[in-house]
Amino acid sequence: IWSCTTCGACEQECPLGIEYIDKIVDLRRGMVDEGMVPQSLQKPLKALEKRGNPYGKMEKKRADWAFKDKEFAGTCAIKDLAKDEAGTLYFVDSITSYDDNLTRIAQDTAVILDRAGVDFGILGKLEKDSGNEVLRFGEEMLYQDLKDQNTETISELGVKQIVTADPHAYNALKNDYKGLPPVKHISEVVAQKAATGQLSFKDCTMADKVFTYHDPCYLGRHNSLYEAPRQAMDAINGLTRVEMINSRDRSFCCGGGGLMLFYEPEEETRMGVLRVDMAVEAGANVIVTACPFCFVNIQDAIKVAGKEGEVEVMDLTQLIVTHLA
Repeated sequence: IWSCTTCGACEQECPLGIEYIDKIVDLRRGMVDEGMVPQSLQKPLKALEKRGNPYGKMEKKRADWAFKDKEFAGTCAIKDLAKDEAGTLYFVDSITSYDDNLTRIAQDTAVILDRAGVDFGILGKLEKDSGNEVLRFGEEMLYQDLKDQNTETISELGVKQIVTADPHAYNALKNDYKGLPPVKHISEVVAQKAATGQLSFKDCTMADKVFTYHDPCYLGRHNSLYEAPRQAMDAINGLTRVEMINSRDRSFCCGGGGLMLFYEPEEETRMGVLRVDMAVEAGANVIVTACPFCFVNIQDAIKVAGKEGEVEVMDLTQLIVTHLA
């Protein structure tokens, strides 16, 4: 019951169109009500309830990546929407805000928005976890609380659109929340701005590398957003891109959905390792992700597979910022 990543592959393949995820979540909801929660998941859930993030870190530290990194702050001015107004909200979400390994994704996303001429800001300490994983985990009451707090805060801002680099936040804000402005993934912004010439790129600085794009489940199967990330990559002249056999709606899960960063399912071979093997089989030595969960899992999988030095992982935002003209 707890090992399901809610990736949606089973529903995609089912010839009868049976919706398995809702049934899994209902089973989990019943187990949560009975207190039958895996030990490793109890701590992040309590932290989400108390602090609005699964790490239990202070709310005021949510925006440290933006304002406390003086070198970065000196090159990219970001508005705090608790004090200033902007037309676009960059919704960062918890993993990208607090995980030291992933704050670069937040910074690179901000740089892209800045260079693209987007008037944007962040919620900072007012932001709560989007609740995407909390809902799929079966903690309905906690999810409703997080959603209500975020909805109330965002509604008071008067922003015209929301942008995020996290497909899990994208899915929650777009499909689970009600009454919010239009939501875009950062790959859509890059593809659109590249097409209009508002973003321009240098020739590929890694012409000796072969890139492949890994479709995140909550960007691809759950929201059918396949082309924008590829268009963003293809806007870089000289970049060699290949497709894995399992791509787009038949993409393979990285293994990171449904709070799996805090729970280790029993499996013979990690899904992430199988995904790395697929990339190598396709002839790629750089796996590009567009999701912080995928980045973490594929990064770990490369180590577990013993392929360090042979293949590497990059977030799409890092690839784009590296090549901005």
